[in-house]
Amino acid sequence: MKTYGSIDDRQMARILLTSSQWYDGKEQRPVRLSTVGTLRHRSEDDSWVVSYDESAATGMEGTRTSLSLYPDGQITLARTGQIEMQLSFNKGDQQLEQFETPYGLIRLSLLTHEAKGSLSDLGGNIELGYALAVDNRHAISTKLLLEIEAEKSTESCADI
Repeated sequence: MKTYGSIDDRQMARILLTSSQWYDGKEQRPVRLSTVGTLRHRSEDDSWVVSYDESAATGMEGTRTSLSLYPDGQITLARTGQIEMQLSFNKGDQQLEQFETPYGLIRLSLLTHEAKGSLSDLGGNIELGYALAVDNRHAISTKLLLEIEAEKSTESCADI
């Protein structure tokens, strides 16, 4: 198993998250949230990782979300805690998944139409745009924008 840097190499960061969604051809009101999380660089794979704890406002309290931005443009979204999931986003890629549920088989399709970002030790941004289909029927399109600003501090982020 690969290990990535120490906890102490993380920086505190202010994160502004804007989520816009469309379904049934109608745009829903964007949701904007501000939170504090961490930003760190992993030298092993030259990626940047932004992590934050979800809140009751997102309906995912007890879940930690991490987004990793890789040099090739790939972005991964991982959630741990109350909600466990991991998705990879590459512009133009389509992922097909099947899940067996007590109600039968569900087929999900995730089409990424935007996956880009720019991060440094000062902060930056990550943009994701994707469409989710259930059983070959469009369910929802989402655009997610994270604006990250690293905080200048000499304190450790070990408790975050």
